[in-house]
Amino acid sequence: MIGKSKDTLVACAGAPKKIQPWEGAVLFRYYREAPILEESEPVGKSSFATMRHGCWATAVVEGDRVTDVVYQFVPPTIDASNDCEAIFDSCAP
Repeated sequence: MIGKSKDTLVACAGAPKKIQPWEGAVLFRYYREAPILEESEPVGKSSFATMRHGCWATAVVEGDRVTDVVYQFVPPTIDASNDCEAIFDSCAP
């Protein structure tokens, strides 16, 4: 993502949930929650629900270019990196 234009970011990742100015840059905030099926764990012939989780991905845009991308897991105790990466799946080169 780093180096891509703001227009390319929006074209491939979609409209962000939130846009906010930050120290001379603009933050494009995206959120993705884990699919429902990922939130239940099979046990024998049944399953039990696990904790809902997701990811906030923040793309830092300076001028017209993405200069950084930061992931924040929700809740922070669960590794939701696959949810974060899925936000930008359509942005692959």
